[in-house]
Amino acid sequence: MAQRIVTRRRRWILIVVAVIALLVIALNVLSGFYIDLLWFKEVGFQSVFWTVFWSKVLLGLLFGAIFFALLYANLLIVRRLVPPFRTFTPEQEVVERYRVAIEPYAKWILPAVAFVIALFVGIGASSQWQSFQMWRHAGSAPFGTQDPVYHRDISFYVFKLPFLHFVQGWLFSALVGITVLVAIAHYLWGGIRLQATSERVTPQVKAHLSVLLGLIMLVKAWGYYLGRFDLLFSKRGVVEGASYTDIHAQKPALTALLFIAILCAIVFFVNIRFRGWAAPAIAIGLLALVAVVIGAIYPAAVQKFSVEPQEFQREAPYIKLDIDATRTAFGLDAISRTPASPSPDLTEAQVASNSATIQNIRLWSPAILKKNYQALQRIRSYYEFNDVDVDRYQVSGDQRVVMISAREVSQNGIPQGGKTWQNVHLVYTHGFAAVASQVNTASSLGAPAFLVQDIPPVTDQPDFQLSQNGQRVYYGELSDVPYIVVNSGANELDYQSDSSQRNAPTYTGSGGIQVGGILGKLLFAWRFKDVNLLISGLIHNDSRVLIYRSLAQRIPKPAPFLQYDGDPYTAIVDGQLVWIQDAYTTTNLYPYSQSVSLSQLTGTGHLTGSANYIRNSVKVVMNAYTGHMTYYIADPSDPIVTMWSHVFPSLFTPLSDASPDLRAHFRYPEDMFDVQAKQFANYHVTDPQVFYGKQDFWQLPGDPSAPGKSELAPYYVQMLVPGGTTEQFQLILPFTPVGRQNMVAWMAAGSDPVDYAKLVSFEFPSGQNVPGPQQVFNQINADPQFSSERTLLSQGGSQVVFGNFLVIPIDKGFLYVLPVFVEGRQVGAQTFPQLKQVVVFHGNTIGLGTTLDAALADSFSQAPPPNNGGGGNNGGGGSVSDQIKALLADATQHFQLADAALKAGDLGTYQREIQAAESDISQAQALANGSGTGTGGTPSPGASPSAGATTAPSPTGT
Repeated sequence: MAQRIVTRRRRWILIVVAVIALLVIALNVLSGFYIDLLWFKEVGFQSVFWTVFWSKVLLGLLFGAIFFALLYANLLIVRRLVPPFRTFTPEQEVVERYRVAIEPYAKWILPAVAFVIALFVGIGASSQWQSFQMWRHAGSAPFGTQDPVYHRDISFYVFKLPFLHFVQGWLFSALVGITVLVAIAHYLWGGIRLQATSERVTPQVKAHLSVLLGLIMLVKAWGYYLGRFDLLFSKRGVVEGASYTDIHAQKPALTALLFIAILCAIVFFVNIRFRGWAAPAIAIGLLALVAVVIGAIYPAAVQKFSVEPQEFQREAPYIKLDIDATRTAFGLDAISRTPASPSPDLTEAQVASNSATIQNIRLWSPAILKKNYQALQRIRSYYEFNDVDVDRYQVSGDQRVVMISAREVSQNGIPQGGKTWQNVHLVYTHGFAAVASQVNTASSLGAPAFLVQDIPPVTDQPDFQLSQNGQRVYYGELSDVPYIVVNSGANELDYQSDSSQRNAPTYTGSGGIQVGGILGKLLFAWRFKDVNLLISGLIHNDSRVLIYRSLAQRIPKPAPFLQYDGDPYTAIVDGQLVWIQDAYTTTNLYPYSQSVSLSQLTGTGHLTGSANYIRNSVKVVMNAYTGHMTYYIADPSDPIVTMWSHVFPSLFTPLSDASPDLRAHFRYPEDMFDVQAKQFANYHVTDPQVFYGKQDFWQLPGDPSAPGKSELAPYYVQMLVPGGTTEQFQLILPFTPVGRQNMVAWMAAGSDPVDYAKLVSFEFPSGQNVPGPQQVFNQINADPQFSSERTLLSQGGSQVVFGNFLVIPIDKGFLYVLPVFVEGRQVGAQTFPQLKQVVVFHGNTIGLGTTLDAALADSFSQAPPPNNGGGGNNGGGGSVSDQIKALLADATQHFQLADAALKAGDLGTYQREIQAAESDISQAQALANGSGTGTGGTPSPGASPSAGATTAPSPTGT
């Protein structure tokens, strides 16, 4: 009786454990599968989810079923071939005892073992859904170009060959694995007796193994056949692609190995009748010998004794193929090459006639401006500016280059003591608006001249006006927590005004997944391992959980087959804050094209792997409030994106559907331009002999303003391209010859809609010397006046920081611009560099000034331009009342900077700003008493302060 009770208890324990295990598995599956399905439904790409899902299921079932059938059928054959009479050795007696114990359950054990192994095989095969879909839709997007060796369309290599290689490799591995398992099974069932004194392998087993080995040889022959196509990506020769040795030695060797492998398979199949090992052993030996002799030794001998002594003569035709293919694959053949003969210097007339270009020269670098935004516009510790982007907007009726950054929420910045679960996930849910400033101006204190600032945003420019919901940033570059909940029982913080909290209105966007009932709460709680989602009374049925909120998580999820640019940027479009991210289609299977490491060429780390073909085929736009994403096809001529549009017809949108306001903010991506420029540095050479001698290779110049950075990065400018009629937004880069510092060419890519993606290379005569960035920087550093100014700026616990060194084409000449900033050196303090000096260079002339206009005037030996309130020089002017207002406005800005410095712990800057503010107030008082000189302003350089301030408030904490 007691034994029965114990047995029942054990049974119930097992049942409970089994139920718990099944529940855990069900929750894991549902919390992953079902929530992802709801997310794809949220973003409108439910069909994408099901296409990927059924592709994986189909591959898993197909390859799993094939493996199961092959393995189980062969195991059944093993059982049928058990020898009726066996002489047991001591070793075999041990094996026999195990076999006898297992035999009654063999009919269950064999299919179970085959099923378990096939299950893992199927799961592994399901990961090949991308190559499967490319193979399946290869005919929908031909390249229209054939390879020069086998005369197949390029789509065969890009779309079909990867999946064929997978199938061949899978079959080979599967057959080898099955053969090993079958041999073990034969040993267990007595067909193989390693210690037998007579026949160790029965004839039936020999026949069985011969069939399997023959199939392996046939699959190996298929591998040799596919390997012939891989020669088009060979790295043996001077350049990538099939070389002289590959065509004249390796290709015939692979063909010979193909037929010998088939012969070996035939020998194995014939061995079914003869059941010996001599003939198969001879066949295998022959294959190994041929593989070594004609597959390795012979090509190496041809390369050593036939190619190397006369390498160019042998390789010239293949170098030409590589040049042509590389130029096509990277879009270099579309670059318009224009001879240019630069003038030795600029004239005042040229500068005056290119005023639009001058007014848009970018003095602020993103890294420096980000520090200023953090100090002056962060407002609260829980806001963050992740990046500062360069774009263009209409400012007072003219297109101007502008720098802009979204003010995002950072839950990591919530003050200590306030990081409760409710605050982190339910209250601090979104950032607020954006900050923007012009690239060429600064306040009189060297701070940015804002076009939009503060919370709520303040601006007088229509292009920066945001709608009520468009101000709120729920989706962006930051994501400190895996989820937030909106429309809960807690009030969301909209922004803080003084000491009071402004609550956000109810979230009405399409973002987020509705919680639903208790099951939804349970699934979300399990997914994020957070029980508060289940037990909190603040989570309602209609609350929405926002997941995958960062661009890095959200945008690639529906389209993992694309690569994404390292610099997504924010834009204000039709009153909405949106994120724009460029995406690329890449492959490493374009025949004869030279592959490159994308991460090394771009330096961002966002583009990965190697590629010998790239297109900026897609532009993704994501709304910062709703999280809605649109994948615009930017290059419909790209066969890869055309193929994927057949796989996922609901994912992509024609570019023509984008609004004109949105298209006006599309720009040519830096990563794409970087890759093309570095390839063009070599592949502008089209003559095989010149290319072989590397006689005219270029390189990107070093960045003299950032010694730790090896190369100058591409930069956006608003300029008049030589031969053009109007200024346009361009991405440009200069080139220098390899091993030298003088400039030899420069390249531009159009970003405005009228000439978008139009690439032009302006190339100089070989005998003309044009100073390069490093040469000009050296001359600037050696200038006595600049050296003196730099010493003065470095005093008082400050350090000089250089902005981006820019080379700006002006007509046929060049203007070199170097902004100079001053930053405090306090350890651990949040410093904010201030623009104090601008250095220009043209011809052999250096100009210095507190503004770009002043530096230009100095370079032409002119007096500084008069104060115009927007980046001009300091100084008085106007009535006494106007001067007083200007001084008080200047003092207000000094107090604001002092306040920011005090919060950051930068006491040196704090003291200087307080002294400057007090000086302004003293001068204003003197003017009011009738004793002022009217010279006004502070000693800080930059633009004059704007009028209108009548009081100068003290900074917080003073």
